[in-house]
Amino acid sequence: MDQSEQVGVGKMENKIKILVIGVMIAAITFGVIIVGIIVGGFALFNFTVQEESGMVAEPQVSGMDISYDVVCTQGAAENLTGMESVKVHGTVWNTGDEELKNITVTVIFTDTAHDRVVRQTVVKGVDLLPDGAASVEFDAEYLRELTIPKTSVDETIQVNWIEDQKLKTFTTR
Repeated sequence: MDQSEQVGVGKMENKIKILVIGVMIAAITFGVIIVGIIVGGFALFNFTVQEESGMVAEPQVSGMDISYDVVCTQGAAENLTGMESVKVHGTVWNTGDEELKNITVTVIFTDTAHDRVVRQTVVKGVDLLPDGAASVEFDAEYLRELTIPKTSVDETIQVNWIEDQKLKTFTTR
């Protein structure tokens, strides 16, 4: 190989090195953008879910603190063509200083598209110890015919208990 061929090969190697470095910079930049979108999206999703699930707002009613976490899903019903299922899974606990007596939890499904309000009592007569020492989980499901266009069903959680021989109620959406 003569000297001019070596210079040509050297220039080609430099161009390949520059190309590889450029591709690496592009890949790193693209990766940082993707990670930023994922982290930003997760942070926004987490904040929204906390607000919807009730983890942000905890009611205080005369020394009674009721905390809750609720997850609602809506989609096609399994093995039922033309039907839609709305499911609610939740947990209620007492973070207050006094025991809550005779807790009743009711899930209320409001289906405006079908002009229906369905109430399902999912917990009855449970006592909740103070300071989050005990919790109660519940599940509810509402089946309805599919709507076109798709419409939502509103879910409301109602918690009742006895305090000073009076019925107390807390309701949340």
